[in-house]
Amino acid sequence: MKSIFVSYVYEDIKYLNKIKRWESKGLLPGYTIVAEKEDNRTSGKKAVKEYLKPLINKANIVLVLIGDNTHNHNWITWEVEVANSLHKDIACMRIPNTTGSKPQILNKYPELQFHANQITSKF
Repeated sequence: MKSIFVSYVYEDIKYLNKIKRWESKGLLPGYTIVAEKEDNRTSGKKAVKEYLKPLINKANIVLVLIGDNTHNHNWITWEVEVANSLHKDIACMRIPNTTGSKPQILNKYPELQFHANQITSKF
């Protein structure tokens, strides 16, 4: 079973929930979704990092959701830096009907369309 850490801007949580529904409906056979379960930003940066790093570490893949506000979000960049340091597979998935650019750190990674089969065919 491969685990996927989903990196996203918290305001885009409905798309994380859709990916979790793909998993529960059996559309991601052989994969399990790992993501933050709560918004920890009010706990401070150190607490957020301590919470997220083990989740990224235990994942096989980091999937970054790209939307209108992803390009200016420092946490996305930090999560990708951690994933890179841990030698994780990384891909981006475009949120439907958005045109925001990817953070520069993600320019070399493929951008998938927002469909379950994009994940299963890539990894």
